[in-house]
Order: sequence, then structure tokens, then C-alpha cells
Amino acid sequence: MIFELLHTPFPDGYGEALLPLAECKKHLRVTSSDEDELIEVLRDAAIEFIERYCAVRLGPMTGLRWQARGFPCAPSIPLMLSVSPVTAITSMTWRDGAGQEVTGVPGDYRVAASGDVLPAIAGRWPSGVGGSLAIEFSAGYPAGAAPKSLLMAAKMFLGHLWMHREAVVDSGSMGEVPFGVRHLCSPFRRVLI
Repeated sequence: MIFELLHTPFPDGYGEALLPLAECKKHLRVTSSDEDELIEVLRDAAIEFIERYCAVRLGPMTGLRWQARGFPCAPSIPLMLSVSPVTAITSMTWRDGAGQEVTGVPGDYRVAASGDVLPAIAGRWPSGVGGSLAIEFSAGYPAGAAPKSLLMAAKMFLGHLWMHREAVVDSGSMGEVPFGVRHLCSPFRRVLI
């Protein structure tokens, strides 16, 4: 099943709420305010990287959008929204066989603890779907409840970006995720088999 989680920009203050500038500067051992703007940009990039790497939202976000060509072939296969924790489904729409837009009824589907969307118990996905399945939803840990290890991974990756901000590959091979960051993130990564 081909699907896409569309990019949603951070809401204003998102990065600051997760990792305040003062905390980032302390981690980087920066005392002046000359580099504040750069640190904020690198902090937001580090947070975005951790969120994408682990398929999570560290803070609450609304207006996330996932789309696919249609429902899975099997009637009870879950739709993996590629981000967790899912807190609410705002809407689910698709095109029927005649090309008309259909809006899903909340009682026809449910959200599993994993964040996957499933048909209601004893239910099935609609058949005769013409395509263009779209789900709008909210996801993210409540304010102040993001896992400390993921916030630490974001700070460590911020440090990596800070030290290598000129981004030159000198060994002929592309860099990879630093070991400490990878180690802190590994319990949160979803492995698909």
C-alpha cells in the first residue's frame, strides 16, 4: 500500500516548548546570545529529525494529514499513520467508485494504542473505493510528557549539528545517525517486518 504522511510545519513555539533555548545553550556550553538564532534553527532541525526517525510527535500537533490511493485489499488490515501517539482522528475521506467524495463516520473506525487506524470491531473497510483516501488527525505527547530519552536524543543531535554545522563530507562516505542518538531512539522506533 502506497501512502504519504504530508509535511506539517511546526506550530509557533513548538521547539521552544520542547527544548527551551536556555536549555539548549547550556547543553552546547554557549554563553553569549550571538548564536541564538542559529541554535534555534538547529534545535528545530534536531527535533524534526528525531520525530521523523522515531515516527513520533514530541508535542501536541493538529492538522496532520496522511493520504493513500485507497484502503488495503484485506478488509481488516490497519492503516499505519506513520506517527504516534495519535490522539484524535479529525476526518477520513475517500472517493467512491463513482468518484464522489465520501466522509467516514467515526463509529466505522477505531484507533489502536499503536496509532494504527482499524475498522470498527467486526467491521470492514469499505469496498468499491475509487481512491484518494485522506485522514486528518492530531498526534503527539501531551505538553511536558515527551519521553526524556527522546528529548535527550534531540539535544545530542543538536550538539552533533552544532559541531558539524558546515556539513562537509571528508571521508567519501555519508555520515549516519550518531550512536548515542540511535541508542536512545531505538526503543521508540517501530520495526516493520
